[in-house]
Amino acid sequence: MKTTGLIILLFAAICISAQTKPAHPRQAATPDTTTTVTETNQTDFCCRHPLRVFGNNTTVNLTPLFKWWTHQPAEKTGTSTASETKDSSRPLVKWQRITGTKGGSDEYAWIVDAAIYTSPTDHSNARIVLKNPPTTEEQAYYTLKAQLAQLEQQITNAQSAYQADLAAAKKAETRAQTDKSHVKNRRAGANSVANVAAQAAKQDNAAATTALNLQKQLEQQLTVTEKQLAAIPAENGRYHIDWFAMEVGHDKKGLPIYDIGVVDPRSP
Repeated sequence: MKTTGLIILLFAAICISAQTKPAHPRQAATPDTTTTVTETNQTDFCCRHPLRVFGNNTTVNLTPLFKWWTHQPAEKTGTSTASETKDSSRPLVKWQRITGTKGGSDEYAWIVDAAIYTSPTDHSNARIVLKNPPTTEEQAYYTLKAQLAQLEQQITNAQSAYQADLAAAKKAETRAQTDKSHVKNRRAGANSVANVAAQAAKQDNAAATTALNLQKQLEQQLTVTEKQLAAIPAENGRYHIDWFAMEVGHDKKGLPIYDIGVVDPRSP
């Protein structure tokens, strides 16, 4: 009986200990590091101006290609080759994304050291002939770049003029106040001098306001110019080609020929 009683007491102690033991703190769930998030390619430059016109007045609409392109993974997830990553759903297969810099030009085409993309993750490098090159966009880039530099200088000048006019106005105001005190002391001619100083202060303040307003207008123009410039592809201060073009053959030297087509004025 004593043994039975001891067993019962021991069992009760174990139960009490289990109830009073603090619960193990619950660990926060950690994200699954093996989960792969598919990112979409955010290539804005190449996917613009979808309507292209060719010599026979045929208009090609690249919108389906743009939609396909922007929904492809931005980076490769493996070591697959270009042939393995071909997608049968890709529209307009003769159109490739061409990026690079102009290496030479004539009246109708540019020579380009290009990267030729068949998808956002697959490309090859080659020297190509680019027909209907983006001459207008290139000129617009350098024009805007020059305008930006000019605006920045004009803003600097306006800021300097504002500070100078403001300082001059404060100096004239101080002189006017000093001359007014001389009037109280019956100093001869002080009243007229004070009036002249006050008038000068007024003019300087007006000039400072004009300079400040000019600065604000120039800064607004600068913002617009920066936005326009940012819409044109560039690298290291130079215009950078980034367009979809169609492969149309080879020249006499064997260089691949790609044709951008003429941008339709209605093209966004």
